[in-house]
Amino acid sequence: LPASAYEGLGLSASTVKTLTKPQDAPASAASPNVLQAQPQSARDLAMNESSITLYAELLLNIRTVTLFASLRTVHTRETKATLSTNGDSITISHEGASATIHLPVNAGGGGDAALALPASPPSKELSLRLQIEEQDDSELFTGVHTEERKANIVPWDGASLNEMKNVRILCKSCQSLAIDGAKVVDWRDLPNENWAEMMDFWHCHKPDEHHLHDHTHHDAVAKKGYAAGNQFKATEGIGFVDLSSLLLAEADCAGADPESSHNEMVAHALVCKTCDKNIGYTEPSSGGWRIRKWYDKSPSIATSPDSATPPSPPPSTYSTQKWISARLLSLIENLGIRKFHVHPPTSSPSTSSSPTELSSTPANPTPSLLLWVFTPDLLFSSSIPSPRRHDPTRAMKIFYQRRAWKELAPGEPEEVGVEVLELDAELYSELETGLEEGRKLLPVGARTFKEWEVGLLDRFDVAEVRKGGSNGN
Repeated sequence: LPASAYEGLGLSASTVKTLTKPQDAPASAASPNVLQAQPQSARDLAMNESSITLYAELLLNIRTVTLFASLRTVHTRETKATLSTNGDSITISHEGASATIHLPVNAGGGGDAALALPASPPSKELSLRLQIEEQDDSELFTGVHTEERKANIVPWDGASLNEMKNVRILCKSCQSLAIDGAKVVDWRDLPNENWAEMMDFWHCHKPDEHHLHDHTHHDAVAKKGYAAGNQFKATEGIGFVDLSSLLLAEADCAGADPESSHNEMVAHALVCKTCDKNIGYTEPSSGGWRIRKWYDKSPSIATSPDSATPPSPPPSTYSTQKWISARLLSLIENLGIRKFHVHPPTSSPSTSSSPTELSSTPANPTPSLLLWVFTPDLLFSSSIPSPRRHDPTRAMKIFYQRRAWKELAPGEPEEVGVEVLELDAELYSELETGLEEGRKLLPVGARTFKEWEVGLLDRFDVAEVRKGGSNGN
């Protein structure tokens, strides 16, 4: 209203000025297409990213490929999705831009096919599902390698190392020799880490030795091979292998040195003599040295060339996060749970009798991660490139929350269905980094699920392990 309309109300000049001054529109009235007005999940798409982000994952159990597309603006009737002639890729076209993604598995075809997109409601997040039928030349679902895919396969087991000639263990940081294969003539697989407990308590045909005299009984128990108190002893010339480490005698680890200490009964870090990087730890209980496969400075495996053999390939290495995945898969298999409260050490290694021993109660809570392994096995492809990734990539989908961990007070109940897992500081950092990198590969709308963040963690693939790994992957 004009100012003259308020004169009859007897209002002051300042009040009339306030009533007639134009007001700014509220922030909520901004266009929903303005980036600043979008919800936080939509703002995760950086300005320098492609206007179309694609992600496709194959769930092996139900033989279904799910395609996700994130757009900067809502889709329209002009937005198109097309399956390629040979069925190995899908192209999304929107507002003059297009993006193509290679599917994790061939979907079949025989000609370009337009895929139906949802007509309403208009959205920036699209999803399509394709049912996959296995091709005649494929063994992905029902072939001879199906059972192998179900196993938690890891590289460098005893059998594969014995097949190699002149195995060398190298420092990943400087490539200097840590263990010479000429000294280790036999590699043997260690059983599951819970083998003694399982055999001692669940074996249904344990020999009954209670009729023996005390000293004879103790000798028999010590020799029967599965007593819970038994320990493997490191033996010169023999390498024992488990999921994530190699147990060797000190004499066979010429390229490693332990940290100086006056206490021989406490575990200490092993460092490379050349670059002083951590490659393992001493193990007083077995009298041996543990060389870690998965550590950030983990060893590499190679064969030594000689006059009778051709030059060896470059040393094989694997990304650290794949060793973390193997550890989680092992715990799932042994414990039957999928949730883990993971935290870094709460005290320095020198104050603990073992690198995996839980420390005393910390003064303050330690930053930690609550993991829920939602999908242990999938194949995915993403339109976001990565220098170390070659799609399709085998991975686990993990839901995670950031927590603060501290030891339980006396009488405080444990969290049901959750296993507490301590990882070395560098390994924990690699887990955080891997989940964040995997999260960025997902479309914006798939990066969260209720109160959980969603990430991907690479895992070992059968073909990769058979091939012997690669440089840095």
